[in-house]
Amino acid sequence: MQDMYQTPDSPLTDSIPHYKPSAGWKVLLFILAPLEVYSQYLGFTADEWDLPIWWMIFSLLVYIVFFVALFGLAFSKRIAFSNAWRIYLPILICTDVFEFFSVIGEFNMSVLEIQIITMIWISVIFFTWYAVYRYQKVMRYFK
Repeated sequence: MQDMYQTPDSPLTDSIPHYKPSAGWKVLLFILAPLEVYSQYLGFTADEWDLPIWWMIFSLLVYIVFFVALFGLAFSKRIAFSNAWRIYLPILICTDVFEFFSVIGEFNMSVLEIQIITMIWISVIFFTWYAVYRYQKVMRYFK
């Protein structure tokens, strides 16, 4: 039994948890950034998808903001505020879904090809959505 009149032992530490980024976010940043640059380059030069130029510029701006968020998550940098990323996430999702369906609609593919492309696209795109979601959740734990 503990002595009731003795002060409890408690170490003096900082009780606020700090976010330490994993190497996975850095790897994702350095894999997705060149792919996005190449994709945007093809989108502007090849013009195979018949998207209007204003939409391609809007998409470019949306993905620049995404890479700012991914950089902030990968290197624990606070950029903007949490509510801004909550507003941005639905914009990113809507942009991705619109672009996906517009690109799929352009090509004459079989149902099986569309299903395979959809499964690959969903598995990759959820990482981007989760990165923005995660960033707005862990921002408060940055130093």
